[in-house]
Amino acid sequence: MRVMGSSPLARAGNWILRYILRAIWVATMVLVPLFGFWIASSLAAYHNASQWLCFAVGLALFPVLPVVWDLIFIYRRNRRLPERAILTALDRLVLRTLVLNGVFLIGILWFAHGTVGRALAVRGDWMLDGYEGDFVTSTRGFLLGFADKLNGRAVLERQFGDSDKPPEPSKVKQRERPKVTVSTTPPKDTTGWPLPDAADPAVTGMPEAAQADIAAVGAYLKEHFPDKKQRVKAIHDFVALRLTYDEDTLAKLTAGDYEHAPPQDAANVFTRKSAVCAGYAKLMSAIGSAAGVEILYVTGWIRDHARRVSEGTDETVRSALEGYSHAWNAVLIDDEWLLIDTTWDDPTGAKEPVRSTYLFTPPELFAYDHLPEDPAWQLRVKPMTPGDFARQPMLSPDIGRYGLSLVSPTRSQITVDSTAIIVLDNPYHAQVQAIARLDDGRKASGEQRCSVMPDTGTTQVRIACPLGAGAYELAMFAAPAGQSSGMYTYIGSILANSR
Repeated sequence: MRVMGSSPLARAGNWILRYILRAIWVATMVLVPLFGFWIASSLAAYHNASQWLCFAVGLALFPVLPVVWDLIFIYRRNRRLPERAILTALDRLVLRTLVLNGVFLIGILWFAHGTVGRALAVRGDWMLDGYEGDFVTSTRGFLLGFADKLNGRAVLERQFGDSDKPPEPSKVKQRERPKVTVSTTPPKDTTGWPLPDAADPAVTGMPEAAQADIAAVGAYLKEHFPDKKQRVKAIHDFVALRLTYDEDTLAKLTAGDYEHAPPQDAANVFTRKSAVCAGYAKLMSAIGSAAGVEILYVTGWIRDHARRVSEGTDETVRSALEGYSHAWNAVLIDDEWLLIDTTWDDPTGAKEPVRSTYLFTPPELFAYDHLPEDPAWQLRVKPMTPGDFARQPMLSPDIGRYGLSLVSPTRSQITVDSTAIIVLDNPYHAQVQAIARLDDGRKASGEQRCSVMPDTGTTQVRIACPLGAGAYELAMFAAPAGQSSGMYTYIGSILANSR
C-alpha cells in the first residue's frame, strides 16, 4: 500500500516547511537583538544618553556574548568524554542569543516601563534624523507605526468615567483657516474664537436667589442670554467663577484613594463650590441642560507643559508628552459641535479674569493639548493617533490668538549639537520671546534667553537658542503687535537634547 505522505509533492512540502521554520528560527537570532537595540537606543535618544553605549551593549548581546558562551561550552565539553551533541552549533547560538537578549529586554521593560512607550513613540526614528526622501519617509512611517502599535494606549484608571456618545463622523465639519490679511490683529475663527475674556455683568452680578440651585441658574441664564453662544459663554464663566479647583481631591485621586475623594457629580460640586476637572465638566452639562443647551461630557488626556500637571512631584517635563487623565465638554450650537474646557479657563488668581482660550477652541488648536479617549470627539476629519499626539510639538491653543504657527521643528523633542533653531510663521507681527531652561529631571531651571530675529523677505521669525550639553525645555511666549508693556503669554515648548 502506498503512503500518501511519501509522495514527491508531500516530501517537497515537508522540505519547504522545514526550511521556512528553520529560516524563521535563525531570523529570531537577528531580529530580537535588533528589537532590543531599537528600544535601548530610543530610550537613550529620549533621555539624551550615549548612543555609543547602546551600540556597544548591542554588539555584546549579539554576537559577542553568545559566541563566547558557546566557545566556553565547546571547551568544557571537549575536556569530557565524547558524547553525542543534542543541538547543532547554530541552534545553540540562537538559543544563547535569545536567552541573553530576553533577559536584557525584561530588564529594560521592568526598570523603564513608564518611559519605553513614550520613548518609542517620540524618538523611535532617531536614526533617520537629518535624512529625507521617499525611502526615509516610508521607513519612518513603518517604525513609528510599529511603535504606536506596541505602545497602544494603556487604559488609564477611569477616574472621571466615560465620555458621552460622540457625533457621527459625517457630521464633523472641515474648517477653513482664516485668511491672512494686511493687519496686526489675527482674524477671528468662524466660531468667534477667541471671545473676550471678561465675564458679562449679568453673570458676575447674578442675584443670590438665582443661584439657589442648578435649575435656577439655568433658568436665569436662559432668560438673560437668548443667543446660544453667549448663553454657553455665560455658563462657562459662571462655572469658572463659582468653583475653585480642588487640589486636595486631585491628590487623593492621583494616589488612588477614591474612597475618600468627594463625589464629582454636578449637585455636589455646585454645593461644595470646589471640584476637579470632572466636576467642572459635569456642572457645565447640568447647567446646560437646565438652560436648554446640549453640553456633553468628554474624557481623555491632556498635555500641559506650562502648568506642570504634576506640580510638586518627581514627574519630569517629559511625562507631559503622553498626557494625564482629564475631562472637558462639547456643546451643540446651530448643528455644529464645539469644544470647551472650563477647568483650564478658570483663573488661578482672584484678580485674574475668566479666560476664553478653551471656549469654542478650533479643533486643530484644541488638539495641541487635548486627546479624547474616543477619537470622534476630536471633531477632526482625520483624527490623530496617541502616537501623533505625543510626537507633535507641545503647543498651547494660545498660539492661535496671535496668528502664529510653528514651521519647524515638527516634533516634540529634537536632538541638536549646540544650537536649537525654531522657526515660526508670524504674519501678524506678534512679539515673540523664548527661553531655554535646563531640565534637571525634576523642574526646569537655569533659564537663558534665546535670540529672536525676523527672516528678511518673509513673515517668519527665527529663534536661536545656544545650548550647553544637557536636556532643555525651549519655552516660547508671545504678545500682541505693538505692545509696549505687559505680560507675554506662553504658547508652547520644544524639548531639546544637546550634546
